[in-house]
Amino acid sequence: MNNFFVAVLVALLPSWIKILVLRMMGHEIGKDVYIGMSILNIRKITLKDGARIQNLNYFKNLSHLTMMERSAISGWGNWFTASQANYQDNEDFGCLTIGERASITGRHYFDVQGRIVIGKGTLIGGFNSTFYTHTITADIDTTNINKPIIIGERCYVGSHCIFLPGTAIGSFTFVGAGSVVTKNFLDKDYVLLAGNPAMVKKVYPKESKFFTEHFKKMLQKT
Repeated sequence: MNNFFVAVLVALLPSWIKILVLRMMGHEIGKDVYIGMSILNIRKITLKDGARIQNLNYFKNLSHLTMMERSAISGWGNWFTASQANYQDNEDFGCLTIGERASITGRHYFDVQGRIVIGKGTLIGGFNSTFYTHTITADIDTTNINKPIIIGERCYVGSHCIFLPGTAIGSFTFVGAGSVVTKNFLDKDYVLLAGNPAMVKKVYPKESKFFTEHFKKMLQKT
């Protein structure tokens, strides 16, 4: 559904009618899915069983939205955008994947010029975090740079965080509020990242209550 005006009209429909329309348009919509009054200007939509999108979220020019089982955009005011100016020769353009039972709260901004992957059971918490996959440079050979953002499984991202292009965090990572993530931490699990630029401030024990009890309850939730 990559026509903005059609996306606006569909957004006004009740969830069950919206789901029927999206299926008729060729999108993959599973069982027990809920879609609130949000604008889905997306070329291809894949919503697995139990996925939920609440009201007042905006998707602009995305190529492919994939939400796995029981994942949720549980808040309002999230923006997921990509500029057509960065479409050419960019196979990751506008691709957003939200893992099983992962959740995004509200009022976050996702620049999806490159691919963004949010791992299973991860919570993008608080509000006003920003995820940039695109930047510009004054180098001679190139001006536009598009790089993916990868967030591992069972992570927590606090309010007002910034992720820059090409950044990544490993599983069981806690990102403190206001952190600016500028590099790849995929080889670091069970850590606290904090600061500007974000650095490893603490290594958590694997039996930490937050990772054992909180995520266990979240993954068992129906």
